[in-house]
Amino acid sequence: MTRPLRMREGKWILGLAALSLLSSACAPQEYHADTPSQYQTAASCAQVNRDNLYAAAGYVNAYLTVATGDPAFPPWWEGGTTGDHPEWKLNDPYLGRGYEGAVTFEVAERLGFSKDRVRFVEIGFNESFAPGYKGFDFVLQQISYLPERAEGVDFSEGYYDVNQALVSMQGSPIADAASLEELKGATLGAPIGTTSLTYIEDNIQPSTQAVEGLKNGQVDGIVVDLPSATFITSVQIPKGVIVGQLPTVGSQEYFAMAFEKGSPLVECVNLALQEIKDDGTLEEIRKTWLSDDADAPVIEG
Repeated sequence: MTRPLRMREGKWILGLAALSLLSSACAPQEYHADTPSQYQTAASCAQVNRDNLYAAAGYVNAYLTVATGDPAFPPWWEGGTTGDHPEWKLNDPYLGRGYEGAVTFEVAERLGFSKDRVRFVEIGFNESFAPGYKGFDFVLQQISYLPERAEGVDFSEGYYDVNQALVSMQGSPIADAASLEELKGATLGAPIGTTSLTYIEDNIQPSTQAVEGLKNGQVDGIVVDLPSATFITSVQIPKGVIVGQLPTVGSQEYFAMAFEKGSPLVECVNLALQEIKDDGTLEEIRKTWLSDDADAPVIEG
């Protein structure tokens, strides 16, 4: 038996029917015995679910609702503020600029959403992977997959492999550090709740820690992902230096989109991500928006 698609604030309840481009007058569709148990493309994922769910009147008002942080920081989001969406403090995500901005709109297109059918909402970082109802379809704001985070939300496949990096100031005692051992006596900082802070605690294990103050000398260095390190040293702190990339410990860290538990959209998004990886689109997005920091030295473990 088919069920109607109900809307709440533009978010899908039986989500995937919202991908269809059918007329609002369509009648319920019968289940087809030849429906594949696995979809081959993001488009076929949308198509099959369109055929098997009832497109309720008014479904054409459905949007793909994406959450991210505000302010949305470079190089993940770019373009500055706009008069169209002045509520966004630093970069207007509707521009689709920056690495995560470009990934968002590329995935949306593969799912069948035109640019004017994508909308954005603000969310705090820790809230983005907290358990419970989500007033959006997915969130991306440099969220690393962790098994403990996956207890509260579902994650997509990765859209960026993460290397942590250490940023300091010119002339700092750790500016030339070449090993984790040389950082043991340093005061290091990272944003609370991030894998950067976890890396400091678990792998560097310095004698003291702080979470802010590199610019005013309260800490010797901060740990962030490598693209953020490049932005910090080139724009925010001109006298800043990338001491080096921190060695990967355990499995490769990666950024992923987070969804409400049980979201039917996860499979389709994964297919869209696989498509843009396979055809080279994701690599082109990376080259466009992220600096090539392969020359940054790797600090020894």
